[in-house]
Amino acid sequence: MSEALASQAISEERLQLALKAGGLNFWVWDPVAARITESTSPNERSGLNDSEADRVALIHPDDRAQHQALVEAAGRNGTGWHTELRVIRPDTGEIGWREEHALPTRHPASGDPQIICFVRDITDRKRIEAALRERDADLARVQRIGDLGGLDIDVLDGLRGRRSPEYLRLHGLPPDYGEETLEQWRERVHPDDRVRAEQALIEALEGRGTIYDNEYRIIRPSDGATRNIRVRAEIERDENGTALRLVGAHADVTEQKRFQAALRESEERQAFLLEFSDALRPLVDPVDIEGTACRLLAEHLRVDRAYYFEVDEDAGVTRVKRDFVRAGSQSLAGEHRLADYGWFIDVVRRGICQVVADTQTSPLVPAADRPASAAIQVIACMGAPLIKADRLVGALCVTEARPRVWTDDEIELLREVAERIWAAVERAHAEAALRASEERFTQFANASSGGLWIRDASTLVMEYASSAIGKIYGVETGAILGDITRWAAMIVPEDRATALEHIERARRGESVVYEFRIQRPADGSFRWIRNTDFPLYGEGHVQRIGGIADDVTGQKLLTEHQSVLLAELQHRVRNIMAIIRSIVVRTAKGADSIDDYAEILSARLLTLARVQALLTRNANAGVGIATIVQEELSAQAAHADQFFASGPDIVLAPKAAETMTLAVHELATNALKYGALSDTDGRVTVCWKVVEKDDRPWLSFDWNETGAPARPFQPGPRRSGFGSELIESRIPYELSGRGRLTIDPGGAQCHLEFPLKGGASILETDAPQPVNVFGGSIDMSGAVDLDGQSILIVEDDYYLANDAARALRGAGADIIGPCPCESAARAIIAHVPLTGAVLDINLNGDRSFALAGELRARGVPFVFVTGYDQAAVPAAFADVPRLQKPVEFRQLVAALAERLAALPAG
Repeated sequence: MSEALASQAISEERLQLALKAGGLNFWVWDPVAARITESTSPNERSGLNDSEADRVALIHPDDRAQHQALVEAAGRNGTGWHTELRVIRPDTGEIGWREEHALPTRHPASGDPQIICFVRDITDRKRIEAALRERDADLARVQRIGDLGGLDIDVLDGLRGRRSPEYLRLHGLPPDYGEETLEQWRERVHPDDRVRAEQALIEALEGRGTIYDNEYRIIRPSDGATRNIRVRAEIERDENGTALRLVGAHADVTEQKRFQAALRESEERQAFLLEFSDALRPLVDPVDIEGTACRLLAEHLRVDRAYYFEVDEDAGVTRVKRDFVRAGSQSLAGEHRLADYGWFIDVVRRGICQVVADTQTSPLVPAADRPASAAIQVIACMGAPLIKADRLVGALCVTEARPRVWTDDEIELLREVAERIWAAVERAHAEAALRASEERFTQFANASSGGLWIRDASTLVMEYASSAIGKIYGVETGAILGDITRWAAMIVPEDRATALEHIERARRGESVVYEFRIQRPADGSFRWIRNTDFPLYGEGHVQRIGGIADDVTGQKLLTEHQSVLLAELQHRVRNIMAIIRSIVVRTAKGADSIDDYAEILSARLLTLARVQALLTRNANAGVGIATIVQEELSAQAAHADQFFASGPDIVLAPKAAETMTLAVHELATNALKYGALSDTDGRVTVCWKVVEKDDRPWLSFDWNETGAPARPFQPGPRRSGFGSELIESRIPYELSGRGRLTIDPGGAQCHLEFPLKGGASILETDAPQPVNVFGGSIDMSGAVDLDGQSILIVEDDYYLANDAARALRGAGADIIGPCPCESAARAIIAHVPLTGAVLDINLNGDRSFALAGELRARGVPFVFVTGYDQAAVPAAFADVPRLQKPVEFRQLVAALAERLAALPAG
């Protein structure tokens, strides 16, 4: 290769390197041939090709005509061009930008005119410029919206520079203000902030930092207004740290400062009010509330005196119960005449907050009253009235011993504190009244034999129960509070629906009275309860249900017992009347005259009365035979020596006592009229003893008379009278014994004997045994004994589970659970041994026999309680008793007992 060619190759290589380093491409255009004759390799960003057609196709359609005109003009005139145009990348379709700089030249060999066009991809630059324009537009928009004033200052040129229109407006400068010197800026700064602001600027520029942040006040030339300005700027420095430019923004923060000040005052006020309320909340004495409130307010406002007074318009006085005064100030506690504070009362009575900076100069204070104010050191004062129902009821006041200008915030705080004191005092009065009312209610409730209770009407939760409730239901009072199921579970199943239905009626606004039976957990006894339920209204609807519970078991039993007594009395009266009729008839037959009849009948009736008296004295216990003999002979004998009685102290059953009393009376009466007692020398001897006959005890009774006067002979058989019939016929008939009566010359001789056994007399007046209360289906009296059995109950219905548990406990069983689901049952029986179980097949909607299988594997007998029929039970459990719901609990106990006997646990 020749040296010239080598040199040309090197030059071209260097040219290519230079073009590549500069990001340039070029192409050579022959205007005569209208074609590209030479070009560099295509650039990845520009997308250029050697083809003229391709080159034109790359140009954006909107720029092609303009570009073609430039090219054609250059061809005609032999000139170049310089332009920027958009291109479309053929590979991605993206729009980019390129810069073309074309220069006229000639072909180095032929000398023909040519145009060489250097091309640079300026897409990135265009994007940056667009971003900068957008940023500038956004910045201007932000300045307008944010009320910010932009500035760009040349530090080296005396702080001259550009200031935005917003800056000029914020500072009250005209739009054509022009550049500003440091001295001009300094003159606008508020005199109190001038030195500090200038020093801060100098320190920022002379320092090493890049951020300048300052705040100061200015006085605007346009209106003379003082405004707070906040400036934040960035300082550009050279490599030596010398400040070159300061670029930033000014903001008018006057309103922000005012807002911050107001916010601080509000926060301080709210913090004080919170502390104030916390301090008053635990106080219950109105005087303590007023004293504490005045102290806190005085300390917060730093005043000499604070006092709260109540106004009694009718009495024409104000009363200050307690105030707060600093040392050296005079207390105003006590009673004062309204007339003494006429100017002040006139202001606050209109509901206006009275504010006086200086009582000695204020036009509100009459000149005549100024010396009095000065005397009690009231120079500055404020008073917040309390108007309730259009009447002045009180006011809160603070005073100073020197003039003071009160702020709006202090006035508002005084109003707020006055209202809170009034509310706290009213609350204290209301709470005191409520405590007194509650104490009276508690005393009433505790003294009442009836149990008082209150339920929430929406949830039916028992909120209150008096102590009597626990005694009536046999539980701790707290055990019945809460969910209604706690109470309803104690009601016997047959009465539960009725009780709950009456609760619902009270919930709907009715007052109802109803009765139901419960079983008390404490002793298992059944009791009758009478509930009186009534609605308690609040805010126009039933909010609560009140009630009174009375244990009427005694009344119920007494009523039933009275019915039994009445029936028994009717029966006994009929019997007594029958025996009296018999005595009347039989006495008539043996009487010799009317007088004799009356005397005998009267004596026999009195004897009946004595028998009844004896039986009443020893109800159900009979009467001693010694008492019968002693009383009858004592009533007939002239003196004690006329009779002798001996025998063991035997108590006769009522029936035997009745018959023997009548028999002894007849014997004694006959002895007095005809026998031994009719003569002072006559004597009656009565002996009795117990003998064994037919393997049981018998009473042997003998009556012997001696010394009776001789009777005239009467031919024919002896007449059988009332006494003879009683002894010889009635005693054998009624007492299953024997009786014999003979009349000897010395008097009557009688022998009686009958077995000693029980028997009721128609003359008894003892009451029948009281009736009992039964508990319906859960009363297990006389049921199968399950004593010693541990029975698991798995049942998801709360009431059925609890009723079954009570029934089984009544039969003596120990209950495990009840459990509402199989998992709960497994958790219990894993640690507790059991001997039997009651299982519900369907638990919470899921039918399962898994637990039944586990119990069978463990050898634990069980029964099913279910609403399903037999077809729902798997064949593996066909032998298990299945009790249909609703279950009869005696049947449950019996089925379980039979199962336990047939298949014992273990």
